[in-house]
Amino acid sequence: MSTQNITRIARRYPRIIRWSDEDNCYIGTLPDICGDCCDAPTAAEVATQLDTIAEDWVETALTEGLPLPAPKSALTTGTTPFTGGNIPAAIKRLREYRGLTQVQLAELLGCSPSTLIKWENGIRRPSGAAARLLAVLYHHPELVNE
Repeated sequence: MSTQNITRIARRYPRIIRWSDEDNCYIGTLPDICGDCCDAPTAAEVATQLDTIAEDWVETALTEGLPLPAPKSALTTGTTPFTGGNIPAAIKRLREYRGLTQVQLAELLGCSPSTLIKWENGIRRPSGAAARLLAVLYHHPELVNE
């Protein structure tokens, strides 16, 4: 199977990145594949490690003829307010529900406050990892440490 296909399949599996005060680093989790599986001083490094681990796992499973589990996350099935509809209002409601300021939510998402303000004002839309993390906050707020 081509590297592109392996990458495409691996991207279906959700990733969770959280800060650990105990370990003083970010922890990466692939809940449908192997649980906690990496750590690093930055969320970006963990994200890169998670991509590599997921791709290696998918490639090994396919090579050995093992079945791939279906991704179970609400992020890969169904919709959230961040995949359509009134995104600015959904972000503001989520932020207010969590009791966060725009600066705090921006820090949690790893984006600048000005980017978050643009999302809330409908000037830009979250995409990629930011949209997925917003969906995690929406569906499973207990998984994200503030």
